Amino acid sequence: MNYTKPVVEEIENNVHRLSFSNGNVLYIIGTAHVSENSAQLVEDKIKTIRPDTVCIELDEQRYNSIINTKKYENIDIFQMIKTKQLFFFVGQFILSSFQKKISEKTGSKPGDEFIRAINLSTEYGFELQLIDRNIGVTLKRAWRLTPLRDKLKFLWSLLFTDDDDFQNINIEELKKKDAIDALVKSFSKELPETKKVLIDERDLYLAYGIQNNSGKVTIAVVGAGHVPGIIENLSVKISDEVKNEIDHIPPKTRMGKIIPWSVPVLILMIFSCGIFLGKDDIAKEFAFIWIMAHGALTVIGCILSLAHPFTIISAFIASPITSLNPVIGAGMITAFVQAIFVKPGIRDFEQLNGNAMKISDWWKNRITKIFLVFLFSSIGSSIGTFAALPVLIKFFR
Repeated sequence: MNYTKPVVEEIENNVHRLSFSNGNVLYIIGTAHVSENSAQLVEDKIKTIRPDTVCIELDEQRYNSIINTKKYENIDIFQMIKTKQLFFFVGQFILSSFQKKISEKTGSKPGDEFIRAINLSTEYGFELQLIDRNIGVTLKRAWRLTPLRDKLKFLWSLLFTDDDDFQNINIEELKKKDAIDALVKSFSKELPETKKVLIDERDLYLAYGIQNNSGKVTIAVVGAGHVPGIIENLSVKISDEVKNEIDHIPPKTRMGKIIPWSVPVLILMIFSCGIFLGKDDIAKEFAFIWIMAHGALTVIGCILSLAHPFTIISAFIASPITSLNPVIGAGMITAFVQAIFVKPGIRDFEQLNGNAMKISDWWKNRITKIFLVFLFSSIGSSIGTFAALPVLIKFFR
């Protein structure tokens, strides 16, 4: 059967009814993830409409984190570091912490509308469908496709937004169409690539999920900011190819693969040529500067993160070596050692899932401290490379 554009009507604020030619009806409820009114609206509509299908803006990973009360028991911090998942784990935490800052003002639990939708679907026997893209894919695509300057700007805004800035936020006002349009336009202007991944692509992905998982009467519970984009995307049939295109992590470009190896290869070549040309004194000086610059600056990074003494020692030993190997960085080694000697416990994971943490709390929580060790020691090692490069010039004199 050919797909036809639905008839759309806004039956009340943040609730749209879409009628299809085959008789199917879709209700899209736009919510704020930290609003008690949104959670109550979802509950009221599900009880009143009694749909056969409920679609929610969650992926399997986030769904499991909501329903699994023992979700921390199977987390392997060492595997997370080894597979380079630590950064993205903390990235999820930063985003959730941003929501928690607002929820502490509103008194509503983040994602409470989803919890109510899940519980009501179970109670009444409705089909529950998870229609969002995997959070890991979303974060990795955003990281891979966003320029460095915009990455730093985005992280800064999430981390360092003053708590006083939340006092004047009116959550219900933010759900109005004009406010949503203004926010999206501002986001698009400031962080165009990030907005494309976090909003535009997910609008398309959510619309695809609705098209392929709807029943005769369906309720879709999504963030209010996604509603306009979802409705627009539902005007046409979305193909599997289009969905698959935005459901993978883009590979590094050829230059992205070459550049990390170019610096260590160039340094080793120049160093070897210097020895071959008989400039042993300069070679020894360079080797000394290389070791001391990397070791000292990486150690400083560990000290700033209040790392364990053995982590600091490992930083000095490992950094001069790992700086010549793009596959294993100094941050990975120091994070491993920190996790061994100061292993996170369930309480640390629960703290991440509790109230929004202040920046000062990052040094107290063992998980976020591991991240700080990883971050600061990586930065220190990187600076060490540039600090040692001027000595190479002496080879050409």
